[in-house]
Formats: sequence, structure tokens, C-alpha cells
Amino acid sequence: MKFLWIFLLLFGTLMSRAQSLNYAVESVPQALKSRAAVTIRNESVYIEMRAAHDVLQKVKRAITVYNRNGDNYAYIPLYYDKSATIKSVKGTIYDADGSPIRKINHKDFTDVSAADGFSMFSDTRLKYYQYHAITYPYTIEVEYEIQHKQNLAIPAWNPNFSPEVSVEQSTYIFAAPAGAAVRTYTQNVPAAASVSHTDKFVLHKWEATNIPAVKEESYTRNFRERSISVYIVPQEVSYYGRKGAFDDWQGFGKWVYENLLQGKQDLNETVRNNVLQLTKDCTTDKEKAKVLYRYLQEKTRYISIQVGIGGLEPFKASDVDRYGYGDCKALVNYMQNLLALVDIPSYYCIVEAGNLKQDLKADFANVQDGNHIILCIPFEQDTTWLECTSQEMPFGFLGNFTDDRLVLACTPQGGKVLRTPAYTHLENKQVRIGKLKLVNTDLKGRLVTKFYGTQYNNHADVLHANNTEKPKLLAKHYDINNISFSDIAYKEVKDDSPHLVENLSLSISNIGLHSNKRLMLPSSLFNTFTTIPRYDDRQQQVYINRGFTDEDHIEIELPDDINKQMVPTEKEFSCPMGEYRFTAAIEGNTLRCSRTLVIKQGVYDPAQYASFQEFLRSVSQTDRGRFSLELL
Repeated sequence: MKFLWIFLLLFGTLMSRAQSLNYAVESVPQALKSRAAVTIRNESVYIEMRAAHDVLQKVKRAITVYNRNGDNYAYIPLYYDKSATIKSVKGTIYDADGSPIRKINHKDFTDVSAADGFSMFSDTRLKYYQYHAITYPYTIEVEYEIQHKQNLAIPAWNPNFSPEVSVEQSTYIFAAPAGAAVRTYTQNVPAAASVSHTDKFVLHKWEATNIPAVKEESYTRNFRERSISVYIVPQEVSYYGRKGAFDDWQGFGKWVYENLLQGKQDLNETVRNNVLQLTKDCTTDKEKAKVLYRYLQEKTRYISIQVGIGGLEPFKASDVDRYGYGDCKALVNYMQNLLALVDIPSYYCIVEAGNLKQDLKADFANVQDGNHIILCIPFEQDTTWLECTSQEMPFGFLGNFTDDRLVLACTPQGGKVLRTPAYTHLENKQVRIGKLKLVNTDLKGRLVTKFYGTQYNNHADVLHANNTEKPKLLAKHYDINNISFSDIAYKEVKDDSPHLVENLSLSISNIGLHSNKRLMLPSSLFNTFTTIPRYDDRQQQVYINRGFTDEDHIEIELPDDINKQMVPTEKEFSCPMGEYRFTAAIEGNTLRCSRTLVIKQGVYDPAQYASFQEFLRSVSQTDRGRFSLELL
């Protein structure tokens, strides 16, 4: 009864509003409908931490879906495992007028293993409900309670989690005993939390109302950095019976090492002797590490494993050695153990992986940052990073999955916040040399292209495809009508500047167009920039996630029936974000074209956007130009 009294006291106003809330779509303010796929009409999230091993999560949420683009936001996933129990769930579907048309209960939810397409093992299960709408708009309301046996990962609040989501009303309340110390991270909250007290709890309440969907602009940071969010981490935590206390990354890294990593490096004497034999001719620690990394790649393969302590604990190194597979955690731990056998220290590092760079929160240690593990080898004067899940990645190369971001190294002395290497626009380079021949309206010849840095990553799909799939993938990369490929060859150069060499023959039919005794030929055959940012009234900073340099040097042998007289072309454009140069001239029987485009990584003021937009427009116009060659 006491909990019921507290709950009614806290939510009386909110619940009375919810009961009287009109779910008719016409009652949604027009400002919240604009650009929105869905509107969160009413949301209340209540987290009650009674003890470190006793956390109750109560959620009530109503979402209006305007069209099929919003259906995925109406999907209701509820995860549970040994540390989380779904106590109750129910819901209601309303039509556009706000009238209930269907009730939902726990029998309507599908219960499946939460293993994804990459996971071989998973302790986590998923109950989900997906409403299949026939007419739009509709509103789906859901209420559920989940009991958690841990407080390391307190459910966060992120009401406007997507640019196409608007919020009419959302509240988040965190209740904890008066003596419980917690750390709070807030981002873009409309107002500071209000604080109230009961005889048992201190309550912090955040609220967001009338938050519109936003126009998503090109070249912006990850939207989650611009959305509203609240994260809470207790100072004293319990996770699957493992207790601890930390208030910074140093303490969290130490907790991870002592509770999740210690004792996992258990390779036996047989493996040690094998490692010593493999490295006996190496003269430096780096040479030894290269040999052992290749050994790791040849011996193991990656699978996802979500079992053990919440999916955070790696398998023992001996298990990886025995079975020949592991997830990112297990493979990094195994590689660490191999290195330790020849006295090479290394760091187990937590990172937020993905093409769009995302730092750990530098001043807020928490378990929810990070979705991947990589390895750092702190060689003197030459820190080296390893991606241990790839059987093909060059030694010391991370690529665009984990480059240039803050990570946490977990060591016996505690956590260390480090930054992974950045690949600049000079390093993310593509250099293409083509020698072609024009026959009637067709082009035939050979291209040799070298891809460096993250451009190497971008073409790995073709490299590892079979011979049947390679031409299909190349056609997508080159995106030219009537193009075909033959004699396709790739070479990986895995030295200190790893790159990929693509060598192929090609044929393009009807690339030239006849018009009034002239032949029209595209000026930029293999690199044409076409994506111009849409909006002129820039609101956000211009963010270029990763810079690059593209160079194309193409020679086309012209037939005798083409007049070799042509005014040379030379165009140059620049702005703070990039540079472009294009030249073309006929020398003898050969048309020589050179194109260089440089885009520079960085964050730029919105006032500079206009110059960037004009720069890209000029690049696109030049790339889409045509040579007008006189026919004799």
C-alpha cells in the first residue's frame, strides 16, 4: 500500500491528464505534426531504485503514427534475461478519432531469442509486438513494468530519439533512497530536474513538452548528440552479483578488469611453446605482434556471443583456443593472452563502433557507452591498434568502424581514456589511372585504382566477393550505364600504409552521343559528384565526419574521325571544406583528363555553409559536363 500511495502522489496530475487526454489526431498541434512520422502524445518513465539489486521500471507511452514511415516506432520490444523480468504489459490501439479499436495483452507478444544474425549464443530473450496497420493515422498506447536485478545499466531517457519524432509530453522520474549517491548526465534538457522527497525516496523529475520534429540537414553530427537525454549511474553498483563503486572512467575500467577480465587469460604451456616457436626469428616486439595477429586471423573466426555476465564478460582464452571462435571480447582477450606469452603488454579497449564517429562521454563513466572491443598495443613511440574480429584486416589498421574516437582502456591500474588514430583527407585517398580507347561511341580499356585509408574499407566487399558477384558489385560502385568488366584482379598491400589495388578491364557501350556532327562525351567518367545539400537556411553546424581525396587521371585514345583541336579546360574551386581541380586537353591523338576532389574533415560554422553548398554545386556542374568533339 505504501508504494501505491507514493505512486499516486507522484503521478496524480500526470495520470489524470493521461486519462483525459484526447488521442484524436486532430488534437495534435500542427507544429508537432510538421515533418513528423510520429508524435509521442504521452510518456511517463518511472525508475525506482530500492537497492542495487532491486530496480523497478514502469513505462506508459502513447505514440501517434501518421503514415507507414512511422510503423517502426510503434514496434514494442521488451528484453529480458536472468537480471530482468517482465512483470506486466498491456496496451490499446486507437483510431484517428481517438476511439479504442483493439486491446493488447501479454498473449499478443511474440517471445523469441534475442540473438541477432551475428549471435551464436545469447542469454537474452525478446518479447515484441508489431501492429500491422491497414489505415493511418493510429495511436498505440502501451504500459509495462520490468523488474531489474542490477543497477549498473539504469534505463536512460531519450524522448526525441529521432529527428522525425515530435514530443507532446514526456516525463522521467528517478527515485532512490536518500543515502544513495548517483551521478547524472543530462543533454539538451529543457529545464533542470525538480526534486521532491518522500519518507523513503528522493525523486528527480525531468519533463519535455511540445518538442517538434526537426528538418534533418546534410553534413550534421549524429542526431543523438542533439536530442534530449538523461543518464543515471549509481556510485555503488551491482551487476549479476558483482558489486563495485566508481565515479569516473579510471574506476570503471578497474571494475571491468577485476570483475570481468581477471582470470580469463589461461592459455597453457603447449600454446606458450607454440607461440615461442612462431616468434623465435622475430627481432622486435612489433614483428612478434604481427606474427601473432596473423596467427589469430588464421586460427579464429568471429561470432557474436551474448551470454555470461550480461554479455559483457569474455570467454576464457583457452575456450577460444579450443573452439576456434569468439566474439569481439573473447578474441581481444585471446590476442592479449598470446601477446602476454612473449611479454608484450596490451589494453582491452571499449569503443562505440560505427561509421559515424561517436566518443565515449569523456566526463561521465557509464556502461551504456561502447558496443565493441578492440586492442591497443602501447609500443614505445608507436602505439598500435588491432581489430581482432577480422580475418583480413591489415595489422595496425582500424578503418572506418572505430577510427578517431575516445575509447576506454581497461588495465589493472584502472581505466585510461585514449583516442584511436584518425585518418585524414590525405590518408583516405583514391588514385585512379585509366587508359581507354574510343571506338565509335564505345569506350574500352583498363583502369588501375589504389584505395588508401578508409577508402580501402569502402571496397572490401568487392575484394572478398566471389568471381560471380564481383562484376555485380563493381557495377554498383561505378554506376555507369552499359558498363561491363573483365579480367578483374585485386591486390592487398598490407605494409605500413595498407592499401588495395584494383586492376580491371572494362567496356562502356554508347557512352558517346552524336549531335549535329559532334560527339558528346562525359568529362568525368568514373567520379561524378551529384549530391547537393537541399536546404539553404542552415541551422546546424556543418560536420564532415571523414575527409578524403579522390584523384582520377584518364587518357582516352581518339579515333581518326575526331578533330583533335580543342580548347584546353582548367577549372579550380575551393572553400574552407574542400578543393577541386579539373583539367582536360588533347595532346596528339590522346584526350587527357585529370580530376582532384578534396573534402576536409571538421566542424564548420553555419555561416560557412553557403560557400560549401556553392562549392559542391560547381563541382557537380563540372563533373556532369560533356566534351563536344567535332566529327570529321
